[in-house]
Amino acid sequence: MSGLLAAELAAGPIAAWLVPDPAHRRPVLHAYARFVLAHGLAHGQVDTTCDRTAVAVWYPRRAAPEPAAALLFGLCRVLGAQAARFALLHAQTDAVHPHIPHHHLAQLAGDHDAARRLLVARHRLLDPHGLPSYAEVVTDRPRECLLGRLGYAPRTPVLLGGGPALWRMWRAAPATARRCRAGCGCTGPR
Repeated sequence: MSGLLAAELAAGPIAAWLVPDPAHRRPVLHAYARFVLAHGLAHGQVDTTCDRTAVAVWYPRRAAPEPAAALLFGLCRVLGAQAARFALLHAQTDAVHPHIPHHHLAQLAGDHDAARRLLVARHRLLDPHGLPSYAEVVTDRPRECLLGRLGYAPRTPVLLGGGPALWRMWRAAPATARRCRAGCGCTGPR
């Protein structure tokens, strides 16, 4: 699965910004992908297709995310001198991360149709509970990318100094969910 994540990163315009030196890019992206997958397994949820042609890393966010110190320490431990831009990426996206309950799609990689099926399956789990979804994506046309076609709406992008724009994408909770009568803030199906 980490190979899928690394290949997805390497194919996109963010790869050259994250690791400017092409000689180091591939091994650094693979190390980062292994780290992201391990972190997702330990602290989030990892979805994959049976044939392993797509993978998605999700983090349930019922409250504001915890401080990223442990994540940043892990990045430095795994990536060494190459960690600076990865740490900057995480710091900038954490600064604009929504602070309401939602599920955060941190990584998505693999075959387009398989990735779509993974997202649709996750949305089927979230929708009855009225949970929105959030992701960031590097694209020139956020409304036309896979997330845009699945109901995610672009918000203002995160501008990485000298790098590509990272579009914040939000998929609102469906209108069919309603708030719990107990006043606890949870949601339940109608």
